[in-house]
Amino acid sequence: MASHRGYLLIADLSGYTAYLTTTEMAHANPVIMSLLEVLVARLGDPLHLWRMEGDAVLAYTTDKDFPSGDTFLSICEELYTAFAARRQNIQSNTSCPCRACAQVGDLDLKMLVHYGEFQEMQIGPMRDISGPDVILVHRLCKTGVKEATGIRSYAMMSGAAFEAMGKPQGLVEYSESFEHFGEVPLHVYDLAAAWHRLRDGRERVYIAEEDGILTTRIRLALSPAKVWEILVAPQSKTVWMGLKAVNLDADLGRPGMGAAYHCIHAEAEFHFKVVDWEPFRYFSNQFVVFADTSLRHDETYELTAVEGGTEIRYTTGPVYDPEDPERARHPEVDAVLVGFYGPGYDHWFPELQRNVVEDPGAYVRGG
Repeated sequence: MASHRGYLLIADLSGYTAYLTTTEMAHANPVIMSLLEVLVARLGDPLHLWRMEGDAVLAYTTDKDFPSGDTFLSICEELYTAFAARRQNIQSNTSCPCRACAQVGDLDLKMLVHYGEFQEMQIGPMRDISGPDVILVHRLCKTGVKEATGIRSYAMMSGAAFEAMGKPQGLVEYSESFEHFGEVPLHVYDLAAAWHRLRDGRERVYIAEEDGILTTRIRLALSPAKVWEILVAPQSKTVWMGLKAVNLDADLGRPGMGAAYHCIHAEAEFHFKVVDWEPFRYFSNQFVVFADTSLRHDETYELTAVEGGTEIRYTTGPVYDPEDPERARHPEVDAVLVGFYGPGYDHWFPELQRNVVEDPGAYVRGG
């Protein structure tokens, strides 16, 4: 048996027992399957599907270069967003009056995360993991956290996971005693609140290649989650873009929708904010144009999973005056941007690719 140390995650449907025991099986089971399917579809490297347990999807990782706590929370947010969107889609596309269809909204999602030791076992065609830490992550499924905090949809991290993630901000402290484990410190992140922040404050800003003034692409032999962290984490941007410093101003102290960056380059300073954010797929930023601070331009980084890694498409949008409803073009300023960003990305992207090949974990370890 191989021994590992890593993260353990359970994505568990809340309200499952009450839902199945009070509704019609013929419609209830397809609903449950649909919700679980979307979770399985979204799980990917660096997490590995462990197995399914009726109302839950279990995953783990043995990757020593697993991304930071900020990115782990983005993974949890992305899973919850996929679940909530599928649940909403089911509700919106049925007129069936049965209890199973009427009570879909009673189902919710919670995620339990622990960090510890475990062993991988192969028994015939089946693979499993075992150990005290595997028992503990299962115990986290049954706690009084909802009553104590009022948070119904959550990602709950054990103290060990919280420490391993680098103590991300925006979590509520909680603790509970478990037989054989004693008092376990826990940290709770409100997933529904995060989903509402993203949904309510989001206006789609997506610069397609045909709408841009400059596009460049690169492939990295890393998963989309790891590439995402390299692109958004201030410490990583400092390295791969050759910046003197990157300062982040965000409500939760981490990259996300509305986060503002101040990047100091040898030749200029750049101010921008995140205006669209769909983790592991694309994000867009709005820049204050360094050549004329009354103007703005948007940019989009789009990530696509490909064989052996991830393709990044970067596109810069044309310059515009935010006070001009007609969005008149500014070709002379566009030319200045292309003249700066073109050679910049011709250097930054190949350098990033070279560094990733030489040391794949360098960026996710913070250099």
